[in-house]
Amino acid sequence: MTEKTTISEMQMGLLLFPVIVATADLIVPAITTKYAHRDMWLSPVCASVIGFLTVYLIYKLHALYPGQTIIQYSTQIIGDIPGKIVGLIILYNLLYSDGNILRLYGEFIVGSFLYKTPLFVVMGSMILLCAFTIRSGIEALARAAHLLVPLLFLFYMGIVILMLPFMKAENFFPVLENGFIPVLRGAIAPQGWFSEVILFSFLIPFVSHEKKGMKTGFVIVSIAAVSLLSLNLSALLILGQEVGTMTYPFYTAVQMISYADFFENLDAIVIAIWVAGAFVKISMFYFALTLGTAQWVGMEDYRLLVLPLGLLLMIFSYWTAPDLSSIVSNIGKTIGFQTTGIFSVFPLLLYMIAQLRMRYGSKTGKSFAADSKK
Repeated sequence: MTEKTTISEMQMGLLLFPVIVATADLIVPAITTKYAHRDMWLSPVCASVIGFLTVYLIYKLHALYPGQTIIQYSTQIIGDIPGKIVGLIILYNLLYSDGNILRLYGEFIVGSFLYKTPLFVVMGSMILLCAFTIRSGIEALARAAHLLVPLLFLFYMGIVILMLPFMKAENFFPVLENGFIPVLRGAIAPQGWFSEVILFSFLIPFVSHEKKGMKTGFVIVSIAAVSLLSLNLSALLILGQEVGTMTYPFYTAVQMISYADFFENLDAIVIAIWVAGAFVKISMFYFALTLGTAQWVGMEDYRLLVLPLGLLLMIFSYWTAPDLSSIVSNIGKTIGFQTTGIFSVFPLLLYMIAQLRMRYGSKTGKSFAADSKK
């Protein structure tokens, strides 16, 4: 590929953080509350196990096939045709997921802020911005994340601190009233967000110090788990059991912040923060989709696919669901199984097959890669 730039492990971490947290901060509290009720704040912590597993598997696969993404080494592990099929399934799910993310972004902005703006204008402007960034290379996206993500994190923590006086401790109790099973059921959906760290595979070939990649991935998954825990808990302590009846519980909770009838209307800040996070997340999926597609078809320059795939993303954003309630319902029902099944189980199977071939077939990654082509 013509993409030869490198990014630091910190920049990689800053790119991965919004991949997990952006969009999850809006709808995960409502989804988890339907199953875990008052204990919904524990569900993201349980779900983070999938994130740690996915980071570990991707790093180990990268150690066997340095400089390659999961689209490339799939064919070396299980052969050309099966590997191409696996790569196509992963690419389709990247497209489907990014279409959902884009649509959720558009619906949130139009429904909360730009009421009279056509949905396609809101989504189209975001796609254009992401396309220009991606065509500039991964380094440009990494620098944007380096600027935006720390501010995003600090603002969110500031918002949570401002919410403290409005929290009611009685909404927290009783803890584990129905046991731990509902918490695990509530963790099924958010584990889909944690499995999206499969994008780690598309970043680590460009990291300057690859050996620190797994540690960085683990740190980001940990911070994301704590962030979602704090957001879930904040919404619960303010809204109580009503969290499960709302589409955007945390956003609703923020609207209740008011000091002396003067310091209020902080929801506009939350919208600005969320747009920044959504931009990084949509761009990351977009980049992985274009890079992976170029590798799948054997193109030298992924930039030629940026605009065509951007148009396809717009089409998918309308195709995935007819309206907001449908898309939220679909995400709640399918993301835990579909996304985890593709983005976490596939790397697990590839790693197991690679290890079996290493142990019982060839002694080195290169030699069993050669065997798979015979």
